[in-house]
Parts: sequence; structure tokens; C-alpha cells
Amino acid sequence: MADRIELRIDHLVLDGVAQPHQVTEITEAVHAELTRLLTATPAGRWAPARRRRVVGRAVVTGRPGQLATAIAQSVHQAVRGGAE
Repeated sequence: MADRIELRIDHLVLDGVAQPHQVTEITEAVHAELTRLLTATPAGRWAPARRRRVVGRAVVTGRPGQLATAIAQSVHQAVRGGAE
């Protein structure tokens, strides 16, 4: 059986994002960056964990691409237990 990572984000708060197209752009970019980060480390090297809720750090930035990267890095760090 192959190693597998399953991550579900039920709610992503994007306060201050005024344009609907930016929400879509940010959401897609977060997905892409999280996929890249999560697949960079084989699942077999992760410590097993089941968490009902993980709160990442607050992220503030101007451009949608930078915001998406910062969000993905925050989520990645939170699910890895703070270890990079």
C-alpha cells in the first residue's frame, strides 16, 4: 500500500480580499503550494497524527500569489507540528 496524506480544509478565512476572482486565485494557489509542500516529504517519514482542528498563524501580505504561498506554508507547518 502506498503512503498517503489526506488533508481537508473545511473553512479558509480570507478577510480583506475584496475581489471574488482573487478568492478563486488564492484558493487554487494554496492547493497547488500545499500539494508541492506535502509531496516534498514522503508520507512514511511523517509522524502519524489525527487532529480535528489546526490553526495556522495569521498571514498578512499584499499580492494573491504571495498570500497563497504564506497560507500554504502556515498550514504545512501546523500539520507538521511546527517542524519544517
